[in-house]
Amino acid sequence: MTQDVSPVLIRLEQISKHYDLFDTPEDRLKQILFGRWRQWGRRFHATRNVSLEVRRGEVVGIIGRNGAGKSTLLQLICGTLTPSSGTRQVTGRIASLLELGAGFNPDFSGRENIHLNAAILGLSAEEIRERFDDIVAFSEIGEFLDQPVKTYSSGMYMRLAFSVAVHVDPDLVIIDEALSVGDGQFSRKSFERIMALKSAGKTILFCSHSMYQIEALCDRALWLEQGEIWQLGKPADVVAAYNSFLLRREQGAQTAPDAAPDPPPHRRLTPLRQPRGR
Repeated sequence: MTQDVSPVLIRLEQISKHYDLFDTPEDRLKQILFGRWRQWGRRFHATRNVSLEVRRGEVVGIIGRNGAGKSTLLQLICGTLTPSSGTRQVTGRIASLLELGAGFNPDFSGRENIHLNAAILGLSAEEIRERFDDIVAFSEIGEFLDQPVKTYSSGMYMRLAFSVAVHVDPDLVIIDEALSVGDGQFSRKSFERIMALKSAGKTILFCSHSMYQIEALCDRALWLEQGEIWQLGKPADVVAAYNSFLLRREQGAQTAPDAAPDPPPHRRLTPLRQPRGR
């Protein structure tokens, strides 16, 4: 079998994720039984018609306000969420840090969770043994290694998860705000580790509210707003447009910059289906 050497590691085509919202369980049942004639709920569009290609060795940063759909998009790429429509193609080993403690058993010790999480990410038992000491040293959890991780602080939790993720030799690293967890020293060490992964030709996709990290790390930046891509391009250009948008909103303006058209009202919350005959 030949190894996949396609230059494109991530390919999304018109990918969307929506959720049907109901005020009561009775409304959900009514929609199932009588939804052909009347609408009992609303449809929330977490992401809508997102198309994206990320090449091997590329670093792409995702920015946007809280609730813009950034975490949903990362979960769709990882495969932890199933898209409502569109196609997703991702190749290679994925190491992801999407939410605190994902892949960890809170009742297991740090030592046991290293073995568990590394195995989930695709390492063999021998590979885990070879990298175990490096993982522990990087995480800096010290004497807490054999304590249940449910006793860890959020910073310790994420340090251990980050350490495992960056030591499994992934093709694709996906990070959701992990660099904001922990003290300044560990944040700098994490930043340096990501720079090393970048130099090694790894593909990195991460979400951050730090515009400095976006501009310093990324080859491209993607700005999500209301579940759609509003701008994709050079980090400096995208960051400038995003900052301008935030400033205009603070000043009371409701329009986006020229590069990002103003969305129709209520685009993310719509009836489940349009009534017949209209």
